[in-house]
Amino acid sequence: MDMQQTINPGATVYGADGEKIGTVQSSGGSYIVVEKGFFFPKDYYVPLSAITETTGDTVYLSVAKDDALNQGWDQEPVDAFTGGPLNPSDQYAMVDADGTYTAEDTLTVPVHEEHLEASKRLTDAGNVTLSKHVVTEQETIQVPVTEERVRVDWREPTGEVTDGGAVFEEGTIEIPVSREEVDVTKRTVQTGEVQVTKQREQRTEKVVDSVRREVVDVDDTTADVEAERPR
Repeated sequence: MDMQQTINPGATVYGADGEKIGTVQSSGGSYIVVEKGFFFPKDYYVPLSAITETTGDTVYLSVAKDDALNQGWDQEPVDAFTGGPLNPSDQYAMVDADGTYTAEDTLTVPVHEEHLEASKRLTDAGNVTLSKHVVTEQETIQVPVTEERVRVDWREPTGEVTDGGAVFEEGTIEIPVSREEVDVTKRTVQTGEVQVTKQREQRTEKVVDSVRREVVDVDDTTADVEAERPR
């Protein structure tokens, strides 16, 4: 939207420092006229290039109030060709660095285009969970054990005479017999370990999006002037 169409007469003009400067009396093709008042002893011709923001009823400049008074904007713009006042509706009116206005035959139109810029951010890709549980299984081992047994052997008599005092006596002889039994105990041993390593892999991801660019079309309605169409 043209900035001139958003500036209404009577709009309040503020400097970059927030100080009120005056009110808009009228707006032209390249400047606005700020009417004289308490701050301005006379009318000022502020170029559109000095305006940073406008809301229709409010205009903000890129310079502070005190700086605006010293820009040479109190002089009415002069047409460099005619020497008279510059036509406010002249879209080709330009502003010199010293604040004066001139009219040029060349109009510079900025042309823009968009380019994609990629940025990276970390996101949660999920989790890897390790679970350890106990499995019970049967294990068999072979354990050699020793036990005592009693063997009774009969021997042939020798024919010797037995002492009479030791015969025909009753009694019981106990012979202790022992054997080994297996007691089972358990011990825990480490059979290995699981090592978890997290690695980073780099890959190329193709991003496709639409971008805009400005194209200048020239509609030449003259009969004797050839205009070169930008490619």
